[in-house]
Amino acid sequence: MRRLSRSLGLSAALALAGLAVTGCGGGAEAEEKPGRKASSSSSSSSSASAGSQASPSPGPVTLTEKPAPPATMLPGAARTVRPEIAPANGEKVGVGQPIALVFKQQKVSKELRADIEGRLKVSTSPKVAGAWHWNETKGDTRVHFRPEKYWPAGAEVTLDARLAGVKLAEGTAAAGDRTVSFTIGDSMVSTVDLKARKLTVVRNGRTLRTIPVSGGDESKGFGTREGIKTILAKEGRVVMDSLSIGIPRNHPDGFYGSYDYSMRETISGEYVHAAPDNAESFGKENVSHGCIGMSTEDAKWLYGLSLKGDVVQVTGSIKPKPMDRFGNGYGDWNISWQEWLEGSALGLRTGA
Repeated sequence: MRRLSRSLGLSAALALAGLAVTGCGGGAEAEEKPGRKASSSSSSSSSASAGSQASPSPGPVTLTEKPAPPATMLPGAARTVRPEIAPANGEKVGVGQPIALVFKQQKVSKELRADIEGRLKVSTSPKVAGAWHWNETKGDTRVHFRPEKYWPAGAEVTLDARLAGVKLAEGTAAAGDRTVSFTIGDSMVSTVDLKARKLTVVRNGRTLRTIPVSGGDESKGFGTREGIKTILAKEGRVVMDSLSIGIPRNHPDGFYGSYDYSMRETISGEYVHAAPDNAESFGKENVSHGCIGMSTEDAKWLYGLSLKGDVVQVTGSIKPKPMDRFGNGYGDWNISWQEWLEGSALGLRTGA
């Protein structure tokens, strides 16, 4: 098989168990948990101010923040919704991992969002300022937290979500208080240049390796999404099957096979992975269905260094297809800091 796929958004549990059969194209189904149903959002162009990210130097934060209003409580609500939260408690994640809450099939009244943000306290060591940003699509409401730049390597982050009984909408309240603590690992930022067909890995500011790759074939409409993404999951061996997207296996664009060292970038199924059957194309031409393929040796090396939340930035498209902002993974870093703040009810939070 010559061309590789973007897989359907299947459950992370199935994928990690090696049971997922996937193909290219699938819809944006979920967000922080691959394969859990969520809503897609419209694509947007990468912002120049968001695109040139670097881990900030952790210094003292002297900024002030807007006081939060008292939360509107709704005791005995007829309906309660427990938000999904990522990352998980105790995880070590990459510098591009946002804090993400999603209220499934629940709209959150805009006039109550400041109340809710005030109950979501983010504490960091060292101190890092950041802000929440709201997004609503197809009945789901999500709110994400990120700093202006990527998290500093080694930072410790705690979310104290005191949402039990907080009103979300008429007759509906949030369920349960939760505390989630996680650690930021080494800074891993990989840049894919589709024009040069190479992937450059920078770890803690030092270039470790430049890898010949093959990306999506734009001439056939299989271009790799451009912009900043993060690793959603390290899934290991993934079975990819063109039948899942309606392409017969014996078609010139058909495929079926297992691919090792696969790391998911989007819910719709863009991966970074080993693609030995495309070896003659590495560094020369883009022939996949959207994935970034490389040699097994390079993929194994990269897989061993990588964490969920590591950054993959794609540039060099001939016909750019921007990374989705929300609903197809984490496109948060494609939004300028000014626009990010405009999507918050309270604005900058310093952790004070």
